[in-house]
Amino acid sequence: MPTTAFLFPGQGSQYVGMGRKLHDEFTVAKRYFEEANDALGFNLTEMCFEGSHSQLMQTMNTQPAILAVSVIAFEIGRRELGWQPDFMAGHSLGEYSALVCSGVLSFRDGLGIVRKRGMLMQAAHSSDIGAMVAVTHAASDQLEEFCRQASNDTSQVVIACYNSLNQHVLAGHRIAVQSVVHRLQAQFTDVSVKYLNVSAPFHSPLMQSAAEQLAVELERIETRDARWPVISNVTARTYGRQELLPLLYRQMTEPVRWLETMHYLKSQGISRTVEVGPRQVLTHLMKGTYPAVQTCQFDHPKQLEELRAWFDRSENNREAVIASIRESLTAAIIARNRNNDAIAYSAGVILPIQQIRDLIEKLCGNNPSDFTQTLNQIKSLLQSVLFTKQLPLEEQMKITDKLPAMD
Repeated sequence: MPTTAFLFPGQGSQYVGMGRKLHDEFTVAKRYFEEANDALGFNLTEMCFEGSHSQLMQTMNTQPAILAVSVIAFEIGRRELGWQPDFMAGHSLGEYSALVCSGVLSFRDGLGIVRKRGMLMQAAHSSDIGAMVAVTHAASDQLEEFCRQASNDTSQVVIACYNSLNQHVLAGHRIAVQSVVHRLQAQFTDVSVKYLNVSAPFHSPLMQSAAEQLAVELERIETRDARWPVISNVTARTYGRQELLPLLYRQMTEPVRWLETMHYLKSQGISRTVEVGPRQVLTHLMKGTYPAVQTCQFDHPKQLEELRAWFDRSENNREAVIASIRESLTAAIIARNRNNDAIAYSAGVILPIQQIRDLIEKLCGNNPSDFTQTLNQIKSLLQSVLFTKQLPLEEQMKITDKLPAMD
């Protein structure tokens, strides 16, 4: 089977109206948007669909908005197509989206931490002091040398993003950034520069105070082992749970090594990528770097048809579907029981669990003709277990939401 990486966009991909079509067509999208509104304490849904451009552009709003849309798109694709990533990678903020989709962070915690991250970034240094500029058609070694020459004890500029061989982003004190820009324009006629409309110089030493404050917030969050490997922006390699907090701390002040990330994915045999979330920035970078890699992007229902050809759910993804069912069953079994009626527990929990196990064995058989019907039976039995255990509705939804779509 093809090896697939899922890519998650960062800040700059946002647009007013993102996620609306997913919300209108999929119940799970509505549920996630409602949870996001509740978690953040304001109407993120309205901001994404109908808010002003300037409001959505504020870093503290942009980051949870993009994360929400990316996670929703991923979940819809997982349910509709049964996809299972081989690798996950996100650009800056997108690394948090990847961590949520891989199960390392909960959706609620992911929203909260990127909202806080955005606030800290905005507060660290105003755009009057710092600046970011995108540079194309300049080599990284030349940019690094110009940054060294323009930096001193009071004013610094660094490469904040190594996006591709000929696309980089600089960040730092405005005066130092301007110095590098002037040198580039004086020496190279084909170099293009564009100042970015951001609230602070991200991924630069000017984010040190924000990084220290973010580290405190990260320590408070519960984390879990990743279901699928996530690649770090800092190292361009996969990492374990024990490395999570140090790497996210470093990500604030160190560059996004996206070019190295693409190289790593290719070295691991990646043959296709799906960008999950608004726009196609990462898709274009992959196409420009490795044209032979198949690429696709998903944040709109109409794109599902193109993806169906890639992710045929019948035979190729049966193992992924069964793994998802087993995960939901395990979650239901270990969930706290609030029902003291032994007879009801036996009929509504013990018996359905055994029936689900029998049905899973049926799914593991060769070419079951009633695959969808069996899936629906399992879902009905699982709901009986959760209802009998008297789990709160939100907890029930979290468990049943792990199941693939069964229409």
